[in-house]
Amino acid sequence: QSGDAKLILQVFAGYSGASCNEELPLLNQKLTQQLKGKSKLLDSRVYVVAGPNWSKATQEVADRYGKELGLTEFSMYTDNRCQGEYRKYYPGSSCLVPATVLLRPNGEIVDIYDPGVLNMDEFLARIQELISE
Repeated sequence: QSGDAKLILQVFAGYSGASCNEELPLLNQKLTQQLKGKSKLLDSRVYVVAGPNWSKATQEVADRYGKELGLTEFSMYTDNRCQGEYRKYYPGSSCLVPATVLLRPNGEIVDIYDPGVLNMDEFLARIQELISE
């Protein structure tokens, strides 16, 4: 991802989570369609919090997950059992996924969404608005 990003999108997902597996390809498709030439303004990341059977996700597992779901717009990372990144935004929560956070590149939090499936149209309109500022 490039240094041109105006916004960082972090999505937390579990490998065997049905709603994650449904939401991520759809989100990827909508980002591709709607951002077109602006996609470099959005640094999109998926943090894989668990591998198959909710076991530990390695970088290899995260990369494979991204490939399986066709996540061309995302960089894949691991944040096992929600140990690092997730806890910053959802302290005390028991790692509910999918969960989504929007940040500025300087780390300033823009929006933290409740875990669960997003309202895609609303969410994409918000991303468009933020990267067009």
